[in-house]
Amino acid sequence: MKLLIDTDPGTDDAVAILVALANFDNEEIIGITTVAGNVPVEVGTKNALRILEFTGRAEIPVYEGCSKPISRELVTAEWVHGTDGLNNLNIPATNLKKQKLSAVDFITKELEESNEKITISILGPMTNIGTVIKNNPALVENIEKIVFMGGSALRGNTTPVAEFNTYVDPEAAKIVLNSGIEIYMLGLDVTNKSITTKPRKEKLKKISNKASDAMLHLMTSLDELPLVKEIYPEGTPVHDLLVSVFLVDPSIFTHKMVNVEVEVDSELTLGQTVVDSLGISDRKPNVNWIYDLDSDEVYNVLFDSANKLN
Repeated sequence: MKLLIDTDPGTDDAVAILVALANFDNEEIIGITTVAGNVPVEVGTKNALRILEFTGRAEIPVYEGCSKPISRELVTAEWVHGTDGLNNLNIPATNLKKQKLSAVDFITKELEESNEKITISILGPMTNIGTVIKNNPALVENIEKIVFMGGSALRGNTTPVAEFNTYVDPEAAKIVLNSGIEIYMLGLDVTNKSITTKPRKEKLKKISNKASDAMLHLMTSLDELPLVKEIYPEGTPVHDLLVSVFLVDPSIFTHKMVNVEVEVDSELTLGQTVVDSLGISDRKPNVNWIYDLDSDEVYNVLFDSANKLN
């Protein structure tokens, strides 16, 4: 598999990247592209480089992407992830540098020149990928599949109906979801079923290496926020983690092919993903909507990854 990771790191992005690094080698991961979302893009780029140096994977190139959505002003989530994006994770600064080529140009070049179709993991707003498809629609033929975290069939986490990633750049999400690519959606419906409970925290803590310590910090840094305590009394989800877990072992998840449309016009419901889980519209199914999982197996992949990164 040739894997591209498109991300806005982000605490849960960082966990997802760590799990990907534990399970895919430098031949498989062709690059990390960053995008504005949880934090401004230059902060996310720095975080991607720090994670690569921390894990000894400096050979993987990082390309900085779009600094704002396709047609909107940027909304960030620094109140969740901290101004540094990693909630003061104690890993060293880095001297690694981003590549000169932009993320959009890199993705375009790879899709044009690769002799193997590329799988894309999207952990943030879809601005980079949406821009590539908008500019070069024929390149979708060279994408094996897209696995993304975003959207929800039920409620949102940024507005009553919109999840953060699709809210930040709904136009990009609409382009990607209607591209004809094989797409797997991990929305809040399923990510909220996989919680970092106290026993899981304890098991991660017992692994006691640099990777597990970093994961534990990233996964628990919000635990004391009053709003988080109210919504997730048993522990928090680690939304983006599930994208990497799906790539490692898709059998953990249950999905069905449905139509998903993204609202781009309404001020009230902007960024909502309308998931036709019952098949009651006449719209063509376009997304593999993942709606269930084996939560214990998700965390087994996490624990195994932490051990691999020792």
